[in-house]
Amino acid sequence: MTLYEQESVNNKLFRLKEIIKILEEVRVAPREDFVKDGKLNGAAMFNLLIGITIILDVGQHLLAQVAQRTAHEYKEAIKLLGEEKIIPFPFADENEKMASFRNMLVHEYDKVDLAQVHDYLQKAPDIFRAFAKYFVEFMEKQP
Repeated sequence: MTLYEQESVNNKLFRLKEIIKILEEVRVAPREDFVKDGKLNGAAMFNLLIGITIILDVGQHLLAQVAQRTAHEYKEAIKLLGEEKIIPFPFADENEKMASFRNMLVHEYDKVDLAQVHDYLQKAPDIFRAFAKYFVEFMEKQP
């Protein structure tokens, strides 16, 4: 990975860290308040979307640069990250549906179940943090 590519990945992971902080602040809202408050659920959905997109972007980049593999769909990218041992396979398997959640936010925004968003929000910061940790650990092992 070139210095430029490394810097780009590091910038994305820094942004992910900022998103995690925001999501941790937002997730403490009770479900009922979350569902009713458009600013609150809007902030959560936007940051979930950007966070998942960062994870997928960094993952796709590592797959292409290190494993010379390309995912044709976002869902496939997470599976390939596990197959290539960039992240643990069980973790990839547990989080493969993350891409579908992202696609729902982007393409089916008129059908979003805010209670479901609140449920995902409860675990997202920890999941995002784990992805970042696995990515950094993997990159540190590269020559």
